[in-house]
Amino acid sequence: MKTTRLSIATVCLTASCLFGQSPEEAVNFLQDETGVGGRARAMGSAYAGIADDYSALYWNPAGLALMQSTEITAELDHLRFNNEARFSQNTMSQNRNFVKLRSLGLACKFPAERGSLVVAFGFNRFKDYDNVLRFDGFSRTGNGLEFELDDGSGGSGIYAFDRDIRQSESISESGRLDAWSLGGGIAVSPDAWLGVSAHWISGSSEYLFDFTQKDLFNAYSTFPADFSDYAMHQEILSNFNGWNMKIGGMFRLNSILRLGLTADLPVTLRIRENYRENDALTFDDGTVDEADLGSGEWEYLVKYPAKIGGGLCLNLGPVLLAGGLEYRDWTQVKFDRPAEFSSNEGYNALIADNALFAERFRPVTSYGAGAELRLPGTGLSLRAGWRNVPSPAKGADRTLDRRYLSAGIGFDVDRGASFNLSVIRGSWNRIGSDSYTPDVTEEAITTTRLLAGVTLRF
Repeated sequence: MKTTRLSIATVCLTASCLFGQSPEEAVNFLQDETGVGGRARAMGSAYAGIADDYSALYWNPAGLALMQSTEITAELDHLRFNNEARFSQNTMSQNRNFVKLRSLGLACKFPAERGSLVVAFGFNRFKDYDNVLRFDGFSRTGNGLEFELDDGSGGSGIYAFDRDIRQSESISESGRLDAWSLGGGIAVSPDAWLGVSAHWISGSSEYLFDFTQKDLFNAYSTFPADFSDYAMHQEILSNFNGWNMKIGGMFRLNSILRLGLTADLPVTLRIRENYRENDALTFDDGTVDEADLGSGEWEYLVKYPAKIGGGLCLNLGPVLLAGGLEYRDWTQVKFDRPAEFSSNEGYNALIADNALFAERFRPVTSYGAGAELRLPGTGLSLRAGWRNVPSPAKGADRTLDRRYLSAGIGFDVDRGASFNLSVIRGSWNRIGSDSYTPDVTEEAITTTRLLAGVTLRF
């Protein structure tokens, strides 16, 4: 029988994962928002210059003033996520399916003697945190894992169990960024419209991490360090809230061309994390040493800079063409301490990480384009689009950009109802490593999203 306890090296590995979010995770909370609206997504999210339905609350609230009637909208979202990961010359594939309510809202058009006034309110899901990853392979690279063991004679020593082992890692994430949204748009002239929307943001995410390593070829066979395998489990449950405001303008440049401009004001998210961690070390004789490595709660703030967007819409009768872009400087993201919490070593370390945002990230402009063909006399509209979201990581290769191809169909039953069905196919690569698996893991990710929505007009 052996008695084990964590060495300093193992404690360092644990603390880096659990005590506060990394800059990468902070950026991930808002990076590549998917937005709402099947028509908008089918047209490559190039919607700031169109935005003439309920989804204008998200894309450009000025477009609410273009609506011709009151409408109720509901939309469902089905996501299939696939991750093919390559680690140590071994490839594994993981698939997950997710079904969620995307939006449910009401836009009311009020009578006006001149111009237009429309107010909208509803629930919207701006972003998902759904992700899966699993890989397995033999590694000769040391990960620094060590244990202090009794040597059986009253003494102890630190013994490494860190290389020439088979490693396996599994990560599962799920969650969403939701908002209750309220906004309105008005016509200030026959060729200009203004709008504003406010969003009370809430959401949650669940992060599950499992790591194992096995002494596959009995390289660790000398007492007391006759290791068989090691298993680590971590859970981080995050809840967050905040609020955001978007200002939009739309301008008719001529009889066929319209310009939309938007600005999302800076937003602060308050993050509350509950974490738990445990591990188990098994020896060749079957002895298992299990440890509860702790649990707790941790709150902090993440402050994001403004986001600027714009788009053009070219109306050629039955054909509608659109282009759009969004800009945000990820170097300006900052961690902060909630005002009611006193400063301590943990918060000081967190705020010190603010320098890493400028070192690791860059400003990013995402862009997209789309088209819609309305078939006269049928009530049918055919849509297609393309969107590119560059990686915010400084110096990132273009293969890490997120690329989306989309298509959709709309059908107006009559003036009182319409249906939309859209498919968005996404693909990107991801390269990473962590303290437990310093060998590089290469991921090829593909997503297929199906959006189905219905709109009733009054």
